[in-house]
This record gives sequence, structure tokens and C-alpha cells, in this order.
Amino acid sequence: MPTARTFVALNLPPGVRASVADLRRALSPAPRGLRWAAIDQLHLTLAFLGDVDDEGLAAVRAAARSAAAAHAPFDADLRGLGAFPHPGRARVAWLGWGAGAGAVTALHATLARALAHPADRRPFSPHVTLARARDPLDLRAWLASAPAWAAPIWRVDALDVMTSELTPEGAIHTLVDRCPLANGG
Repeated sequence: MPTARTFVALNLPPGVRASVADLRRALSPAPRGLRWAAIDQLHLTLAFLGDVDDEGLAAVRAAARSAAAAHAPFDADLRGLGAFPHPGRARVAWLGWGAGAGAVTALHATLARALAHPADRRPFSPHVTLARARDPLDLRAWLASAPAWAAPIWRVDALDVMTSELTPEGAIHTLVDRCPLANGG
């Protein structure tokens, strides 16, 4: 039975992606070894599920719809930059979640319960991956030189079930199901 790499995410709207593209231009050039994430695929991952077959994908869609129905839409923005696991030995450069961080964290917890997905070893930290490095990099000076930045506020009104196909040019993300947030009931 065929499988697809599956995740549940909050995709960013076009205006926010444009703001991130402006930030990237201001941050250029990126340190050697840091590879930018594709602007058109920027998202916050709520749950990465790995390879899922058709039956499992139906269950993921049902769980995502259930979790979305339990939460009301909310306003959000991104602001600031950081790095995981530490700026001095970074593998990921990220954009921080500002407004709506509590709502995103609550949505993540509801989704994890609906999916019966095992908890991560690390606490959930809402962020959007801006760039990745194959080998750890010291990004302290680069992050310190970054301009103050915040994305425009937008309304989060759905979560998305996505699949990801890995290619030599990078991942190709495909929307499988858009699950509207309801009024908490």
C-alpha cells in the first residue's frame, strides 16, 4: 500500500510570505552552509507523522477536523529570529511566533490528543523554519545583525493536512485537506 510523508500545519498567507521574503533580502547573504526554506512553503508544523498509508491519512484528516472544530480562529503574527538547538551550534534558523502563540500551543495539544500522537521529547515551541544547515553553524553574529522585524498580523482560521514529496530540488508540499477552525464547539 503506498504511503506519503504527512504533516499537519498552519500555512502562512501570501502577505506574510512576502514580508518574510523582504526580511530574507535584508538578511542576505546567508552564512555559508545555511539553506533558505522555500518562501511558498513556509508553515508552522503542528504534527509531523512520517509515512502514512491511505487508511492512516483518512484518520489524520478526521483527527485534524476534530481538533480544528474545538478551537476558534485567532490573530497571529511572527516576530524575531532565533536558532535551534542553540545560536552557537545552530541547525535551524527560525522566525518566532508572537501574537497567538498561546492559541497555537493549545491547538497543537488538542491535535496531539486527537491523533494519539506521542509527545515530543522537547516542549512545543511555535516557530516557522526560515533556513536549515546540514552541519551546526555559529549564527550568533548573523542573528545579532538582523533588523527588528515583525510580520503583518493575520487571522488563523484553518489548519492544513499536507503531504511532502522529497526531490533533489527540495520538498514539494501538497494540501490534502483544509480544516476550518470553528467557534470552539
